[in-house]
Amino acid sequence: MAKKLGLTVSGIVLIGLFLAWMLLKGTSAVQAWIDPNPLLGFVAWGIAWLCVLGGAALLARVVFGRESDPAGRHD
Repeated sequence: MAKKLGLTVSGIVLIGLFLAWMLLKGTSAVQAWIDPNPLLGFVAWGIAWLCVLGGAALLARVVFGRESDPAGRHD
C-alpha cells in the first residue's frame, strides 16, 4: 500500500512540474533567460516532457499494475 501511495504522489508531483513549466514559460522572467539562449529553452522543454511522461508512467503502473499476493505465495 505504501509503495502505491509513493508512486502515486511521485507521479502527481512530476505532472505538476510539467504544468508549472507550462504556466511559467510565458512569464517575462523566464523569457529573459530563454530568449538569449535557445538551447536552454530546448533543454527545459525536454525535461518538462520527461516529467510528464514519467509521471504518467508512474500513475499507469499504479492503476494497471498487478496486485501482489498478501500471503507472499508465488504460484
